[in-house]
Amino acid sequence: MDDTGLGVRAILRAIGGLALLTFAAPLPTMAGEMNSHEGDPAAIARGSDLFALRCSFCHGGHGRGAKGPPLTAGHYKHGGSDLVLFSTIVGGRPGTQMGAFGTTLSTDEIWDIIAYLRDETRRRIEAGDTD
Repeated sequence: MDDTGLGVRAILRAIGGLALLTFAAPLPTMAGEMNSHEGDPAAIARGSDLFALRCSFCHGGHGRGAKGPPLTAGHYKHGGSDLVLFSTIVGGRPGTQMGAFGTTLSTDEIWDIIAYLRDETRRRIEAGDTD
């Protein structure tokens, strides 16, 4: 395969990702916007259930990592702000196995998952278990 084909595919994936971000779950309005679900026990429980169902196959039980990176160790390869996590869940990560979930998860479900990840990360840090 030539380099031209690879470049075209990368551009098409990027355009597809932008289209998903445009038409799927709305992104937070500001980079510093806080997740209003964070700290809410009901949201965390919903997020835990959703994570187990939709994310744990790749990211492992409790987000400890598997074929995908850990999400509850307190560090992230591409940044760990709410906005980055939200947009990654919505649009995926082109060039990786991280798919886009913006058309299959609601905005509230995505915030619930992030609330769960924040809570699980806090628990692991407090226990000194972030290996």
